[in-house]
Amino acid sequence: MNQTTVSLPTKLHGVKKQDAKTCAKRVSKKAGYYVAAAALAVFFLFPFFVMICISLLQDSDVYLCVLFSPEHVIDFGNYLSIFTYNSNYLRYLGNTMFVALISAVGIPFMASLCAYGFAKCRFHGREIMFSIVLGTLMIPGVATMLPLFSVYVELGWLNTLYPLFVPALFGGGATNIFLVRQFMRGVPDDMLDAARIDGAGVFRLYLQFCLPLCVPVLLFVAYQSFSGAWSNFAAPMLYIGQRSRWVTLALGIYYDYGPPSRSLANAAMAAGTVMTIPCIIMFVIFQRYLIEGVSITGLKG
Repeated sequence: MNQTTVSLPTKLHGVKKQDAKTCAKRVSKKAGYYVAAAALAVFFLFPFFVMICISLLQDSDVYLCVLFSPEHVIDFGNYLSIFTYNSNYLRYLGNTMFVALISAVGIPFMASLCAYGFAKCRFHGREIMFSIVLGTLMIPGVATMLPLFSVYVELGWLNTLYPLFVPALFGGGATNIFLVRQFMRGVPDDMLDAARIDGAGVFRLYLQFCLPLCVPVLLFVAYQSFSGAWSNFAAPMLYIGQRSRWVTLALGIYYDYGPPSRSLANAAMAAGTVMTIPCIIMFVIFQRYLIEGVSITGLKG
């Protein structure tokens, strides 16, 4: 009896000591994660910090190769000049917004149609066709530029916006089809079978059942499509000439503020900063849906 009475506090003390070690290890592990995340955030945000700092410099400070003005002057004139002195900027903005909005709406819709066929429609050769679609991911985009250029010449699409969004509407891209298909595979087949028994057709099943349940991944695809079209530079550089009225924002900034214009770095950085604002706003608004779409898609299938 006495031995039990003496050993019980010792055991409790050992358990508490072990729990304290486990808690300390957990806290240190979590602290390590936060430190690593903060370091990565600083690493990726540093270029944007430099861009904003240079965009606020005066013309005389640019030649000093500094981030902050020695006179402690913050000059917003570079941002004002984009809209006041550059009469083409609003035209660039309108052309790019047109392409980006069509891409943000059309690409998720077309990708979801193809994904619905691969995920929920049963037909012979479905897996083989899906493998062929995924196989197109191994074809570099650079390898298709010249053949597409020849096609667009024959169609008369050079110096127009058609090459920037029409090809993407034919299926929406293999990556987007794969992401939406993986998400749609999580939609219960029993629910669709019950709707079929009630007389729902294939397209009604897609519109009323699959599409509403795939909103997170569709928003992710829409954001990726919008940001890709917004910052696209290589395709406009190849298909649109400098004197065309359909010059997009990335290409217009290159012509007006890049090496061809010999503009100062502060003006170029201000133009680049303004260009990133729409994508940042969209990411902040749809952040929760974007993360949910990526995380759930990775667990499906």
